[in-house]
Amino acid sequence: GLLDFQDALIGHPAYDLVSLLEDARRNVDRKLAVPLKARFVERAGLRDAAGFDAAYAVLGAQRNAKILGIFVRLAVRDGKARYLDMLPRVARHFAGDIQHPALMELNLWIKAHAGAVLLEAHK
Repeated sequence: GLLDFQDALIGHPAYDLVSLLEDARRNVDRKLAVPLKARFVERAGLRDAAGFDAAYAVLGAQRNAKILGIFVRLAVRDGKARYLDMLPRVARHFAGDIQHPALMELNLWIKAHAGAVLLEAHK
Protein backbone atom coordinates (compact mmCIF):
# COMPACT_ATOMS: atom_id res chain seq x y z
CA GLY A 1 0.00 0.00 0.00
CA LEU A 2 0.85 3.64 -0.17
CA LEU A 3 0.31 6.22 2.54
CA ASP A 4 -0.41 9.72 1.29
CA PHE A 5 0.74 12.42 3.70
CA GLN A 6 0.01 15.29 1.34
CA ASP A 7 -1.64 18.13 3.23
CA ALA A 8 -0.99 16.26 6.51
CA LEU A 9 -2.33 17.98 9.59
CA ILE A 10 -2.53 17.13 13.24
CA GLY A 11 -5.83 15.52 14.12
CA HIS A 12 -7.35 12.80 16.22
CA PRO A 13 -5.29 9.59 16.10
CA ALA A 14 -8.36 7.58 15.09
CA TYR A 15 -8.68 9.33 11.72
CA ASP A 16 -5.66 7.75 10.05
CA LEU A 17 -6.50 4.32 11.41
CA VAL A 18 -10.12 4.47 10.24
CA SER A 19 -8.84 5.68 6.86
CA LEU A 20 -6.66 2.58 6.56
CA LEU A 21 -9.08 0.01 7.97
CA GLU A 22 -12.21 1.36 6.25
CA ASP A 23 -10.70 2.02 2.86
CA ALA A 24 -13.09 2.55 -0.04
CA ARG A 25 -11.07 0.44 -2.47
CA ARG A 26 -10.28 -2.71 -0.52
CA ASN A 27 -11.72 -4.90 2.18
CA VAL A 28 -10.03 -5.38 5.53
CA ASP A 29 -11.39 -8.48 7.24
CA ARG A 30 -12.95 -7.77 10.65
CA LYS A 31 -10.80 -10.59 12.07
CA LEU A 32 -7.81 -8.44 11.20
CA ALA A 33 -9.28 -4.97 11.84
CA VAL A 34 -10.32 -5.63 15.46
CA PRO A 35 -6.87 -6.71 16.69
CA LEU A 36 -5.18 -4.00 14.64
CA LYS A 37 -7.35 -1.39 16.32
CA ALA A 38 -6.59 -2.84 19.76
CA ARG A 39 -2.88 -2.93 19.00
CA PHE A 40 -2.97 0.69 17.85
CA VAL A 41 -4.61 1.78 21.11
CA GLU A 42 -2.07 -0.20 23.12
CA ARG A 43 1.02 0.89 21.19
CA ALA A 44 -0.08 4.53 21.10
CA GLY A 45 -0.44 4.43 24.89
CA LEU A 46 -4.02 5.62 24.75
CA ARG A 47 -5.66 5.33 28.15
CA ASP A 48 -9.26 5.83 27.05
CA ALA A 49 -9.98 2.90 24.73
CA ALA A 50 -13.74 3.55 24.88
CA GLY A 51 -13.24 7.20 23.92
CA PHE A 52 -10.95 6.16 21.09
CA ASP A 53 -13.57 3.67 19.88
CA ALA A 54 -16.26 6.38 19.90
CA ALA A 55 -14.00 8.79 18.01
CA TYR A 56 -13.16 6.03 15.52
CA ALA A 57 -16.88 5.47 14.83
CA VAL A 58 -17.70 9.19 14.59
CA LEU A 59 -14.76 9.97 12.31
CA GLY A 60 -15.42 6.85 10.26
CA ALA A 61 -19.08 7.77 9.79
CA GLN A 62 -18.18 11.33 8.79
CA ARG A 63 -15.49 10.16 6.38
CA ASN A 64 -17.63 7.45 4.82
CA ALA A 65 -20.66 9.76 4.41
CA LYS A 66 -18.40 12.23 2.62
CA ILE A 67 -16.99 9.48 0.37
CA LEU A 68 -20.48 8.24 -0.51
CA GLY A 69 -21.44 11.73 -1.64
CA ILE A 70 -18.22 12.27 -3.57
CA PHE A 71 -18.51 8.93 -5.37
CA VAL A 72 -22.13 9.59 -6.38
CA ARG A 73 -21.14 13.06 -7.63
CA LEU A 74 -18.24 11.63 -9.62
CA ALA A 75 -20.56 9.07 -11.21
CA VAL A 76 -23.48 11.39 -11.94
CA ARG A 77 -21.80 14.69 -12.78
CA ASP A 78 -18.51 13.45 -14.22
CA GLY A 79 -19.65 10.18 -15.82
CA LYS A 80 -17.19 8.08 -13.79
CA ALA A 81 -19.49 5.12 -13.22
CA ARG A 82 -16.70 2.93 -11.84
CA TYR A 83 -17.09 4.73 -8.50
CA LEU A 84 -20.55 3.20 -8.13
CA ASP A 85 -18.89 -0.21 -7.74
CA MET A 86 -17.37 0.95 -4.45
CA LEU A 87 -20.60 2.30 -2.94
CA PRO A 88 -21.66 -0.97 -1.23
CA ARG A 89 -18.31 -1.27 0.58
CA VAL A 90 -18.36 2.34 1.76
CA ALA A 91 -22.03 2.04 2.74
CA ARG A 92 -21.16 -1.06 4.81
CA HIS A 93 -18.44 0.92 6.59
CA PHE A 94 -20.90 3.77 7.23
CA ALA A 95 -23.64 1.40 8.43
CA GLY A 96 -21.17 -0.26 10.80
CA ASP A 97 -19.92 3.04 12.16
CA ILE A 98 -23.39 4.32 12.99
CA GLN A 99 -24.02 1.22 15.12
CA HIS A 100 -21.80 2.72 17.82
CA PRO A 101 -23.81 4.01 20.82
CA ALA A 102 -22.36 7.50 20.29
CA LEU A 103 -24.15 7.60 16.93
CA MET A 104 -27.53 6.08 17.84
CA GLU A 105 -29.41 9.32 17.10
CA LEU A 106 -27.76 9.51 13.68
CA ASN A 107 -28.56 5.84 13.11
CA LEU A 108 -32.24 6.49 13.81
CA TRP A 109 -32.22 9.55 11.54
CA ILE A 110 -30.60 7.60 8.69
CA LYS A 111 -33.18 4.82 9.04
CA ALA A 112 -36.01 7.36 8.95
CA HIS A 113 -34.74 9.67 6.21
CA ALA A 114 -31.97 8.00 4.20
CA GLY A 115 -32.57 4.28 4.46
CA ALA A 116 -31.34 3.76 0.89
CA VAL A 117 -27.76 3.98 2.12
CA LEU A 118 -28.42 1.03 4.41
CA LEU A 119 -29.93 -0.92 1.51
CA GLU A 120 -26.77 -0.17 -0.46
CA ALA A 121 -24.75 -1.67 2.38
CA HIS A 122 -26.40 -5.04 1.82
CA LYS A 123 -25.41 -5.32 -1.84
